[in-house]
Amino acid sequence: MKRFDKGYIYSNLLSDLFKSIVLVFLFFSDIILDDEATLKDISVAIPFLAGAFCGIYLCLIVYRILYYRTSGYQLCENEIKCNRGVLFRKRSVLEYSKVHAINKKQSIFHRIFGIAVLTVDSGSTNTSHQAEIIIIEKSKTVDALLDKLNALKEGKERAATDIKDEVLLSDKDSLYRFTSKRKMLYSLINIATTAFSTALVGALAVVAIGICNLLLQLDTLSPWGEYYLIAILVTLGAMLLFSAISFIGSLIHSFIGYYNFTITKRGNDIQISFGLLERHTNTFSYDRIKAVKITQGLVQRMLGFASITLEVIGYTNDSGNDNSGELGILVPFCKYREVDEILYKVLPDFIPDKKQTSSVSYFPYISWFALILGIVVAVVLLQTIISLMIFNVSPTVIGTCVLGIIAAGVIIFGIKAFSAALAYQNNGLCVSNGKITAYYGGFTKIVTVFMAKNLIAAENVTTPLRKKAGITSLVLHVKTNAVTNEVKVHIQSGELSEKAEGLLIL
Repeated sequence: MKRFDKGYIYSNLLSDLFKSIVLVFLFFSDIILDDEATLKDISVAIPFLAGAFCGIYLCLIVYRILYYRTSGYQLCENEIKCNRGVLFRKRSVLEYSKVHAINKKQSIFHRIFGIAVLTVDSGSTNTSHQAEIIIIEKSKTVDALLDKLNALKEGKERAATDIKDEVLLSDKDSLYRFTSKRKMLYSLINIATTAFSTALVGALAVVAIGICNLLLQLDTLSPWGEYYLIAILVTLGAMLLFSAISFIGSLIHSFIGYYNFTITKRGNDIQISFGLLERHTNTFSYDRIKAVKITQGLVQRMLGFASITLEVIGYTNDSGNDNSGELGILVPFCKYREVDEILYKVLPDFIPDKKQTSSVSYFPYISWFALILGIVVAVVLLQTIISLMIFNVSPTVIGTCVLGIIAAGVIIFGIKAFSAALAYQNNGLCVSNGKITAYYGGFTKIVTVFMAKNLIAAENVTTPLRKKAGITSLVLHVKTNAVTNEVKVHIQSGELSEKAEGLLIL
């Protein structure tokens, strides 16, 4: 069995060096950053800091060496074998015919030492979050292995030169260009979505601040109430700071994470590559795709943009340490009117059809929520009134608190009513030529396209009153990375359940 390349040790030790420094800093930050600490105190602490750093780093060195000595892989005639682990040893055997996805990952530390991580996944449900096979080799060796494994999984021995690459989409493509302008807009839309959520919470905070301010003017607010007012203001400030940090993070992710984004066709395989500091190259067969999702947040819908993701069994970006990775990015950001054209070029079988059905009633979307919210508000009002009366609080204060609780309830109900209106407009279904297109979602509109052959279960969810009115919600279970992936289409005609059962025997 061949061991991994030694570059694994060197690249990880370089990464571990920074991790050790951060850990030591976190443990001893109180001493280092303490305003009362003198130079003498810091000089006394330095030996302890050095000892802690050496101890942590030495443990990591031992672990990396042991992992290297106990890990390796072997390409056999019909399967690939892999051993890895230190305290818990893992031995994996995967037949070439059962390979679902082959992914290459190269971080900045890997590039320094010229290595890459190749993960091979069968997509079995109990290991969908991690790859069965991990290979760490020189970058050129990984490229050759990737070509060889793609050939072996199809049962064909063919040289890498026989594989003809066809660039379907890239940053330089006229059909899809993830330009700097789009990346900036992508980041702004992400932050706008965060800001929208912040605004909703902020509206509730404004109600609370108004009540506190009124009580301050009436000289009826205790010191605890003043602290409560300060806490609300601090919370709002923290949310604004979080929004700014989110924008910067999204901006960095869009420019660096999706650098040189390219989709390439290699025979029957689709290959998606992106990233600057950490380069991902994900390869999977066209027939392994189980579903395509077109997603639009509320702000994206208003501006006419969308994101396209894939559900591919075994499509992971495993780091080589059994951590789960990001799943299914096909196109991170595009105009909604471009979706059909992009899918026509890359995945022509998954172009969404216009929905044949739509929601038949708005009331069921809001009825249960309104009932539960009404009960909660009534209980809170009752408890508040009783508590304030026990402490002999003036009627003015009681009335102000009651109005505040009612106002908060109205705001929450208004948000839900708006979300329900969007869901009422979005939900629908289309079945055509063995393909199912499901429309659902409230603030976030999702269109999921999958083949009827990947439908593994269908549920009819209703209540006695809805059943009498011929209304149902349809839950479709699709074969994906999870044990089951639910696609829910709500408040449709009851006849849909019979059609869904018919799909299971197609």
